[in-house]
Formats: sequence, C-alpha cells, structure tokens
Amino acid sequence: IPLAVHHVEIPTIAAVNGPAIGAGCDLALMCDIRVASEKARFGETFINIGLIPGDGGAYFLPRIVGMAKACELTFTGDIVDASQALRMGLINYMVSHEKLMETTKKLAEKIASKPSMALRMSKRLLYMSQKHGLKELLEQSASYQALCHFSDEHQQALSALLKK
Repeated sequence: IPLAVHHVEIPTIAAVNGPAIGAGCDLALMCDIRVASEKARFGETFINIGLIPGDGGAYFLPRIVGMAKACELTFTGDIVDASQALRMGLINYMVSHEKLMETTKKLAEKIASKPSMALRMSKRLLYMSQKHGLKELLEQSASYQALCHFSDEHQQALSALLKK
C-alpha cells in the first residue's frame, strides 16, 4: 500500500475525521496533503506495543515534520490532537468536523481544475527534490518545461490569459 499510494501520479489528499493511529497515521502521511477535523488525532504508536513503524512512517514522517519531531513522536508513541498536528506541519488544514469533507472536496476540485500534465510533472519534481541535487532537478525541470510548452493545456491557458 505505501508504494502504491506514494506512486500515484495525481495528488492525493487525506481527510481525517478521527483517530489516525499507527498504520492509520502512516496512511495519512502517504498522501500529499492532509486535511483534518478538530476531532482528528495522530499517533505513530508502534513503539507502545513493541513494534517499529513498518508501514512507511519512518520514511514519510521525517520528511513532513522534520527529523527531531519525527524521532519524538516515534520514540514516545504519543498521540497529538489536530491543533498540535497543524502546528508541527503534520496536517495542512484543520477545520470543523462538519466542514471536513466540504473543505477537502473544494481543495480537490481546485487542484483537479489545473492542467493535468503540469500537475503530474510538478508532483514528480517535488518528490525528486527530496532525493536529487539541484543540478539534476533543474535538468529534469527543463525537460518537463519543454514538454509543457507544447501541450494543448498550456496553449489553452495562454489563450485564456491573453483574452483577459
């Protein structure tokens, strides 16, 4: 599951409305963006039962909250509420429980309205930046930019912009 979710070409959004504990936390971390209700709680709690974060948490958590905070959460097994998760950057948005799906759907619709080719390539570049140096990233960016310049989506977006 971690590899499948991580390699989805389009952006993924987790909507968390309650406890995301252990593997549930890791599943939320696999997504590109996380929206949580004020009722959400997150915990990398494997240590509490003598296990390690084997569902990708050791990969995703430090990339999202930084190494020191990832170590703290993993070593203590503590559970954090949505406010704490927002402050540490574990989630992107915290909304009321009633507005969770509405907010998540609006965000998804906004992202889905963008040119799909550029969106997919942007996602690839963002994740490549975690593994490659600037030189390699700029080379790949130049290749992607050249492809985008000749796409129908780019031409349509330019025409719409010029009409304004």
